[in-house]
Amino acid sequence: MALTLKWMQAHAPYMPIATAGLLALLEGAGEEAAARWEVDRAGRAALQIETNLDADGVAAVIADAPWPDESRVDWPGGSRNGAQALKPLLKATGQPLQTFRDMVAAAPELEAATLRAIVTDGVLDSEGLPARSRLLRGVKSDLTSAFKPPRRFAGDEFAAELRDGLTFRTDAKGLGLGLVPEVQTFGGTTGPDPASIDAYSPLLHALIWNGIVALPPVPVMRGRTRMVGGPLASGSDVLSWPRWRVAVGLSGLRTLFSLAEVHADEPDLTHLSRRGIDRVYRARAIPLNNMIAVYRWGEEIAAGAGRR
Repeated sequence: MALTLKWMQAHAPYMPIATAGLLALLEGAGEEAAARWEVDRAGRAALQIETNLDADGVAAVIADAPWPDESRVDWPGGSRNGAQALKPLLKATGQPLQTFRDMVAAAPELEAATLRAIVTDGVLDSEGLPARSRLLRGVKSDLTSAFKPPRRFAGDEFAAELRDGLTFRTDAKGLGLGLVPEVQTFGGTTGPDPASIDAYSPLLHALIWNGIVALPPVPVMRGRTRMVGGPLASGSDVLSWPRWRVAVGLSGLRTLFSLAEVHADEPDLTHLSRRGIDRVYRARAIPLNNMIAVYRWGEEIAAGAGRR
């Protein structure tokens, strides 16, 4: 049995993250699940989620999944106290690295994973602060986004979006996370349609945040420089991801995302096709100001002959 997400677009920068988030949610609920891209004879591609659940069942898993609770985190001083972002909070302690490690060590599993998804202690920035995930370039208030789900989180709405496509709603600033080209969430200068500012999809927000937690930042070496990376990071401001035609679970998906050839300057599909990959996309972060950048639609940088 498969759930077909016809609305998912392979060149959307949120696609690999949201897919990882959906698999993580299903596997976390004890459901076997895998994902693959199916292409018909007309070249139309659709994301297939292989699961024993229908859209209502998958929606129920998403709606029932626990959300991180800030009251379960041992914040410096005893509370988050209105702090909107993790790095400034850590900086204010004067011992950011040790404070972060103590917070993670004391937190329950979900809250610890959420903190590790925001920053990594494997790389420090110029101020000695744990480096931030490349997937959060479009998020100014990472703590607010991580610990405060949107008001409209309901199973019936998730099911409708799974079946019929994303429905973008207003009133939740910043939930596009800089990964959703369909909406402009960071001010009137980012797009031609002011009405789309502050728009978000409840389903996509849930999947993206769970995907970010499932794809935490890690330290990598670029030449002699230690940098923050991750399965999708090809560079400090570049994300790359494949379109894959073989069914894989979350662990297999992480492996495909991390293949060195996916992140090469010119990916070689002769090699990647053996892993079931027929497309590679790449997007660069476009700065809006000194704090926020967004990823637009991915550019197709490698494609198999005769395939769409």
